[in-house]
Amino acid sequence: MESLNLVLCSDNNFILPSLVTINSVLQHNSDSFFSVFIVTTGLSQKNIETIEDFSKQRNKQAKIEIITANKDILKDCPIKKGDHVSLSAYLRIFLPSILPKNINKILYLDGDILCVSSILDFYNAAIQSKSCSAVIDERNNDEEIFNRLEYPKDCGYFNSGVILINLEYWRKNDFQNKTLNYIFSNKEKCLWHDQDALNVTLAGTVDFADFKYNLTQGFLFDKNQLKIDSKYYPKIDSAIKTPCLIHYCATYKPWHIECNSPFKKLWRQSYKKTFKKNCRLQFKNKGAERIKWCIKLILNTLKIKKYADFRKSIIGIEK
Repeated sequence: MESLNLVLCSDNNFILPSLVTINSVLQHNSDSFFSVFIVTTGLSQKNIETIEDFSKQRNKQAKIEIITANKDILKDCPIKKGDHVSLSAYLRIFLPSILPKNINKILYLDGDILCVSSILDFYNAAIQSKSCSAVIDERNNDEEIFNRLEYPKDCGYFNSGVILINLEYWRKNDFQNKTLNYIFSNKEKCLWHDQDALNVTLAGTVDFADFKYNLTQGFLFDKNQLKIDSKYYPKIDSAIKTPCLIHYCATYKPWHIECNSPFKKLWRQSYKKTFKKNCRLQFKNKGAERIKWCIKLILNTLKIKKYADFRKSIIGIEK
C-alpha cells in the first residue's frame, strides 16, 4: 500500500494540538497508511518522548518522523510580538528542501485543524500541472490585499493552513527561494506573513478546492462580515454541513475558555481520544482583557445590552 504523506510544522507550544490533528486524520482514514513528518527547529525532551509514545501506539497505521531544521534558516523571517502565528509557520516554505527528495506530493496541515471525514478525495486530486490545491480565504475578495501585495485579483487568495503541495512542481520552479526573496524584499507588505508571500509567488498556479477541506472560523458566522463573493455562499453552507478539515484559526482556540466555535466540543472530544484525558482549558485573555471578556459573556448571556454600548457608556472605552 502506498503511503499518504502528511506534514505539520510545530514548536514546543503546539505539539499537543498537532498530535490531536494527526490522530484525527488517522481515525477518519483508517484504511490508509501515513508517512507523517513533524518539522521543527527543536523540541524539548518531554515533547519528543510524547511524540514517540504517540507514534508507538499507532505504528500499524503511521510512521511518524521528527525532522529538526537549523533554526538559523528562520532568522530573517519577520515576526512581531503579539503576532497570531509563530516563527515555525515559515517552515512550510522550506519543505521542498527539508523533506526527502523522493516525496513529490504532501498534505500540509496547521496544528489547529481537526479532521472529521476522509481526506482521500482531496489528497488524490490531480494537481500534476498545479503548484498546490488549497481553499480560498475569507478575504478572497478584499481589495486591500491585492492592492498591498500587487498581484491580480483574479488569481485568488488562499488560506495556507491546508495545502496539498506538489513538491516536484515547487522544486522545478524554485518556489522556495522565490517566496523567501519576496518576504525579505517586502517585509512591510507581508501582514499575513508567509501566507501573503505564498499567494504572490504561487499566483496563477493554484487549484482551488472545496471549502470543506479548510473550513475556517469566519465561514461559520455572519457571512456579511466575509470579504468574499456571495456566489460561494451555497458551497460554504454545504461545507458547514459536511466538513472534512475544520480549521480553528481564530484568536481563541478550542483549548481556550473563550473559544466560541460551534465545533469546539468536537476538538475537545478528539483531544480526549488522543490522550485519554480531558483537555485542561485555559484563558487566553489576561488581566483587564479577561475581565472585559467575562463582562461581555455575562451581558450576552443575559441579553441585557450590546457589549460595545456597555464599554462606551459604563466603562468609557471607545475601542
